[in-house]
Amino acid sequence: MQAPFPAALWLIPGVYFLFVAAEFVVLTRLALTLTAQGASAFAVGALASAFWMGIFVASTAAHALLQRLGHGRCFLAAMATSALSVASLLPHDAYAGWLVAAAVMGLGGGLVWVSGEAWLAEAAPRERRGLLIGLFETSVGLGMLAGPALLPLSMWADVSPLGVALVFMAAGFACAWPLLYVAEPSVDAAAAPGSSSDRRHVWRTHALPLAVVVAASGLMESGVSSLLPSIAMRLGFALDTAAWLGAFIGAGSALMQAPFGALADRIGLRRAMALAWALVLGATLALWWWSGAPRQVLWPVGFVLGGVGGAVYTLVVIELGHRLSGSALVKSMGLLVTAYTAGTAGGPALGGWLFDQAGLPGLAAVLMGCGLVGAGLAWRALRGSGTLPVVR
Repeated sequence: MQAPFPAALWLIPGVYFLFVAAEFVVLTRLALTLTAQGASAFAVGALASAFWMGIFVASTAAHALLQRLGHGRCFLAAMATSALSVASLLPHDAYAGWLVAAAVMGLGGGLVWVSGEAWLAEAAPRERRGLLIGLFETSVGLGMLAGPALLPLSMWADVSPLGVALVFMAAGFACAWPLLYVAEPSVDAAAAPGSSSDRRHVWRTHALPLAVVVAASGLMESGVSSLLPSIAMRLGFALDTAAWLGAFIGAGSALMQAPFGALADRIGLRRAMALAWALVLGATLALWWWSGAPRQVLWPVGFVLGGVGGAVYTLVVIELGHRLSGSALVKSMGLLVTAYTAGTAGGPALGGWLFDQAGLPGLAAVLMGCGLVGAGLAWRALRGSGTLPVVR
């Protein structure tokens, strides 16, 4: 017998925490190992970009796979795929193999992402959707915090970080198993009511512009979270200190999602979004202004950008959850993740190249420009959000 539909509200966030923590143990370990070996910032960024390219590819195929397999089976298959990619890293230290494994891990992660987020956005009641999605994104941020923090802890305990990641993925798989017995939202396009003109209107005037906003935030957030620990080592930080910086960036993501979600419920999405981009612009300005004092500025800037960059994404998910359901919601979530990963796939490699060429001031200046573009796009996309129909 299937459990009530809202059971997904507490199952999915717990699984996400374990899964994201495992991913970030792996990504942080590989990035810092490459840096210690003397690899360029571009090479480190390319590894993160391979992971995000895997998510990009998965998000484009997510709707078709969910129609065929359903949310629960797709969830479990994707987690198993990611676990196998991590296991493939154990017997070798070849950079090419690392790139392939990161991309495959991203494929699994992308399917888990679209499936879980669309499921949760539809299951959450409208009056509490902002808070509940914010809490869900908090579990992601906690995973981003726990992953880098587990690296120095595993080094201290003299255990393999990759082995720790596999344990976390196995635990996530076990926790996800009950999702097979939880009622799922429909992704059958043929069964979805609502006029085709309504769907085209929302897609053209709302989903597509918001996807561009998310791409801009993804480029900035991933460029920071993926690169700042490596940049910190190049600026004189010890390896364990750089790993803790990665955990601190994750703490920003963990602590800012629920407050921004609750704020959107209380004051409206447009005002919450304006505050988010104001904080982004302030942080990038601080990074540029105090780039000569990296030991002081990297911590607060990483915390704000890691948190508020994720909050922009959270706010967009809340808005789409208000406006869409069923097949239309799944398709739009796929578009959202595709756009976000398009930004994140390019962000680390581009950020690494900019740091190699222009140092921290040049990287900060480009991030500031991206923040201005993102703020302008968000204002344009949300101007008429109160007049749009709700469609399936």
